[in-house]
Amino acid sequence: MSEPSTTPPTRRSFLSALTVLLGGAITALASIPVLGSLFSPLRAAPATGAADAPIPVGTVSEFPVGVPRRVELIRSVTDAWSRSDATTVGAAWVTRNADDTFTAFSTICPHLGCGVNLDKQRNIFACPCHTSAFGLDGKFQTGPAPRGLDPLQVEVRGKEVLIHYKRFKQGTPERETV
Repeated sequence: MSEPSTTPPTRRSFLSALTVLLGGAITALASIPVLGSLFSPLRAAPATGAADAPIPVGTVSEFPVGVPRRVELIRSVTDAWSRSDATTVGAAWVTRNADDTFTAFSTICPHLGCGVNLDKQRNIFACPCHTSAFGLDGKFQTGPAPRGLDPLQVEVRGKEVLIHYKRFKQGTPERETV
């Protein structure tokens, strides 16, 4: 049986061990900012209500009574690692009623998702893809659409008109938000 070697550490082995230890410490310190920037979205508090916040679409005076006006719905969109300002998330037909209340409908046809246009001659909303037609009150009139236009909640704060935008499932008779 041989006894374990009890050779004292040499100066070379001590410096090698010290170099590995210092190199590891420096690498660990340098990686902290990199790891922090990679995982910072996971630590950030979620933006509460940003997706549900009403979107301003204009002032009350910009909407003539009884005439539907198409408005683009623009907001900032944030996901885990990126933020894009002024992104169009949808559109709506907004009508100012005679009693100064507002009605808004999504411009997306509930059949297959085509954009619904205002047909001024027939005084209806019409889908150009499959000829579905809707009254100015959003009710279904004709075509393959399974329901009327999807209403959007309108809020008036002072003189500003705001819309609570939602997306709805298409092709179903029931109105389900997506």
